[in-house]
Amino acid sequence: MKKDKFKFLKLLNEYRSIEYELKYVKAAVEDAHLEFEIYYKTWCANNGVDLDELNRRNQRKVDLIFMENKSHAIKQGLMLASFKEEKQKTNSNLKQVFKSIARKLHPDLLSRDDPRLEEYEEDFKKASRANEEGLWGELFDVVDRHGINLKSYKDAIECLKFDIKRLQEDLRKEKSTYSWLYTEAESEEQRIGIVKTFLRHLFGWEG
Repeated sequence: MKKDKFKFLKLLNEYRSIEYELKYVKAAVEDAHLEFEIYYKTWCANNGVDLDELNRRNQRKVDLIFMENKSHAIKQGLMLASFKEEKQKTNSNLKQVFKSIARKLHPDLLSRDDPRLEEYEEDFKKASRANEEGLWGELFDVVDRHGINLKSYKDAIECLKFDIKRLQEDLRKEKSTYSWLYTEAESEEQRIGIVKTFLRHLFGWEG
């Protein structure tokens, strides 16, 4: 039991670390998206690359690439839904986890002037959403921060392993974007190289 608890805490910290990294990368990609778009369009204009013509000639390829990105999101959603359904059908321990959270954090258990009310409301909403959507890492984050004991750690470990793989796949996907690669570039030569790779990938450009 003690060994399982330490393994649970190790995986939970791993989940938290990947989650923070994913949030950082997503924020960086969002910030860099417009900057990269302006950069590659400016480079194309300065180097005689006709983007309108490339778009016209390669519209089908462009559409397929965007469909692949959409397919990844759908696949992730289906995988999560399937795992969640399996766990909820076969496992009573996970139901007990949320009941334990509700017994400790439900806002109705506190008076309106209790200084813990806002924190409990926020964490109870987080746990409710995590329970409904099968976001196990978020659920167990609340469990750990409020010192809620688990009757069994084996199921929690399995759920955390699944969530870690899910986050790792999302992180890999984000880090494969050209906006992210652009943020990581340390020289003008590297930025130009990323633009050329982007044009070859998206349009089959041969320049």
